[in-house]
Parts: sequence; C-alpha cells; structure tokens
Amino acid sequence: MFRSQHVSYKYALLAYVLFGLQGLVASGGALELIFPDMDLPISYASGRAFHLNISIYWPLIGMIGAIYFFFSQEAERELASIRLININFWLLAGTTGLVLGSLLVGFTAGREYLEAMWPLKVATAASTLMLCYNLLCTYRAAGVPRNRATLISMVAGSITLIVFYLPNLVSYTHPTTDEMAKFLVVHIWEEMSLELIGTGVLAALLLKVAKAERKAVETAIYLDITLVALAGILATGHHYYWIGVPAFWLWIGGVFSAMQALPAIILLYTTVKTAKFTSFSSLSKRDKITIVLISCSTFYHIFGASILGFFMAYPPINRFIHGTYITSAHSHFALFGVFGFLVLAVCFYILFTEIVLSQKMYRFCQLAILALNAGLVTMGVGLLLAGGLQCYFWRVIGLSVGETNELIRPYLFIRAFGGSIYAAGSLLLTFVVLKSVWPKLRAIFHTKGQLAAIKYDDLCQMQELVQELVKKEKETEKLLIKIKRLSQNR
Repeated sequence: MFRSQHVSYKYALLAYVLFGLQGLVASGGALELIFPDMDLPISYASGRAFHLNISIYWPLIGMIGAIYFFFSQEAERELASIRLININFWLLAGTTGLVLGSLLVGFTAGREYLEAMWPLKVATAASTLMLCYNLLCTYRAAGVPRNRATLISMVAGSITLIVFYLPNLVSYTHPTTDEMAKFLVVHIWEEMSLELIGTGVLAALLLKVAKAERKAVETAIYLDITLVALAGILATGHHYYWIGVPAFWLWIGGVFSAMQALPAIILLYTTVKTAKFTSFSSLSKRDKITIVLISCSTFYHIFGASILGFFMAYPPINRFIHGTYITSAHSHFALFGVFGFLVLAVCFYILFTEIVLSQKMYRFCQLAILALNAGLVTMGVGLLLAGGLQCYFWRVIGLSVGETNELIRPYLFIRAFGGSIYAAGSLLLTFVVLKSVWPKLRAIFHTKGQLAAIKYDDLCQMQELVQELVKKEKETEKLLIKIKRLSQNR
C-alpha cells in the first residue's frame, strides 16, 4: 500500500464524525419547524446555516480523502507530496471547525449555502488548490498511460472545484449576479465537479471490488465526462428561472436537466455487464457494505435526484413548487442520497482496508443502512406531501404563509419522524466506524504508520483458503469413512 493511501484514512474518519454530527443537528432543526416557539440555545437561522454547511463540508472532506486514496491506486505511484496531503487535512479540518463554530454564534456572510466569512472561504479555496496541484504533479509523473480515464476524471473535477469557487470570493452588489455566482458552487460543484470526481473514484473502486473490465469502464467514463460537463453547466439554468435572467434559461435548464440521470445509468450498466465476481455472497464483509452503499447512491441518483429534479425543472411546474418543501425533498435526495451514500461507501472501503470488520459490527452496519434509507425515504415523503399542500394552499387558493404552515404541520411530523430514524442510523454507522477504528487511531494519524501487518484483502483471501481447506478436510474424512467401511465388509 502507498503511504498516500494510508494518509487518506484520516480524511475518511473525519467525514464519518461530521456525518454523525449532522444527523443530530438536523433532528433539532426538524423539531423547531414543528414547534417554532421552542426555547433553544441556538436560533433556527444559525442551526440551518450549520446544517447546510456541514452537509457540504463532510462530503467534500470524504471525497478529497477518496481522491488521494484512489489516485495513488490508479497512477500506481505515490502522490507527489505526502506532506501537502497532511497540511491539506489540517487546513480543511480547521476551516470546517471554524466555519461551523462561527455560524453557531451568528458570524455569517448572509449568503445561503455560502454563509462562511471571507477568510474561511479563502482557506477553502486554498485547500482545493493544494489538492489540484498535488494531483497535476502526480499525473505528469505517473508511469501509466496519460489517457487513463479515472485519472483524467479526478483531475478535471478537482480543477473545476477551484474554477467555480473563485467567483464566490468576491461580493456582488446586483442580486441577480450574486445568485448566479452562488449557484456555481451550490449546483455546479454538486452536479459537475463532484460528479466528475465521483465518477473517477467510483470507477476505480468498482474496478477493484467488482473486477469490472477496465476498457469498457473507461469508455463509459469518457462518455460520462461529456454528459456531466454539458448537464452540469447548462442544467444550472433551472436555478436561474426567477432571479432576473433572460427567458431562454427556462428551456435550457429544463432540457439539460433531463440528461443528469444518464452518467449514473451508463456507468452502472457497464459495471454490471462486465463485472467478474461470481456472486454478492462471495464478497468480503467490507466489500458487501461498500456495494450496498453504492447501490443506495445509484438509486437516489436516478430516482430521487434526476427524475424528481427533471420534473421540478419543467418551467410551468417550477413556477408553483419553487421554494417549497418539494425543493427541500429534492435537495435531501440529491445531496445526501447521491453524494452522501457515495462518500460513505468510499470512506468505509478506505477505513477497513487494513481492519477486519467483526460479524457483530457487520450486522450493525446492515441495520444502520436500513435506518438511513427508511429515514431518508420517510423524510422525503413527508416533505413532498407538505410541499404539495404548500403549493395548493399558498399559491393556488391564496392562503397566507401562517395559515399554510398550520395546515401542513402534521406532515412536518412525518419529516421529523423520518429525521429521527435517519439520525439513529447515522449515529449507529458512525459508532461502528469509531469502535472499529479506535484501537488503531494513533497509527491513522501517523504518516508512516501501518494499521495491520497483513492487508485486509490478504486476510480475506487467507480466510477463503482456510474455509476451502476445512471443506476439503470434511470431504476427505467422508472418503476415509467409506474406505474403512469397505475394508470391514471384506
């Protein structure tokens, strides 16, 4: 294993810790929606800003760790600078802590999703710049073919992280310009930058776990890159409908939103068609959990994010549902359902590369994933019902905002109930990770450390060989008994 891969462990661990924290904070916010007069130490505005920003930072941290891990694997060499990976981690960890802490006490720039103060935004930009520099230096020195699609996809995604974040370091006096700049991060980071990175990372993971055919997967990646670039940039138009831009964005946003399901479908189809593992049961416990989490991400990508997003992007429909709880349902499916599950999958794979998952913890993982899905679907259904009624009461028959909120309150109970199930799942999965990783914590934060003398994949192969020997021993024992019986009969 490369040292670059070992250094990425702490990124994956921090992502899981923040993921568990997010579930708790979100549950508190859901309760305050139902009981707005609750006397809480943190205001709803501060709590919401905290929730939105942590939902951006923990997938970003996990994805950067995954890039370092799988870029080394695909480049078949160490990354250019191990030291820069460590500096980047502490910069990201410190920036995230300061962003979240400052939002809780009310220090905010006042821009939704980008509430962090200017120096902290600069620190985030510096972090993405370090990532891009390290990848480009490694890519230039790699001994593998330069046209390896997994490497190109990750490099392209990391470059766009910088390109689309830099405009948000500047303040804009015109509200339309400000909104357009904001969606370069809010939408394009998610729908293009992280899609490009996620495609490269996911393909590298599937090549390792599912033993998919590299040539077919790389062909799919190149097609995905083209579709992601087109859809990621132009589908952003569905955010521009009502902020003062020309009317042609109505149709550009609607048409290109339809393309956003295609990259996931293409990569899924290619992997399933070329996968070489015999059956799901033949996989190790780590790989089973990883594949299940990836399957969850793919499901929400196709149905929760893309199909629902396309339905919402149709201008005559968007006119009524824009800014309602239907938008909130879509954002939960798109951000956590797609990238949340994907980051959980790759971080789980990374953390248990050298740690064996016990049978008890494996069952806890299964229960946690079930709770996460049940909670997310329940939240989504509650928000969709509340949003549908919100459209009718508020924008069709013309009730006031206060009257509408009173009438949809029962459906917000469904959302809060789903949130509590989701929070239980997130805490359980985080507990499994922390419990399993805790004995190796010092080695994880030591640059030259090693978690195990034997790698997890080797342990799994040894376990399979032992099971095969036991099976053959039983068969041999049966043959010996038959020989003994035959000799006695004579």
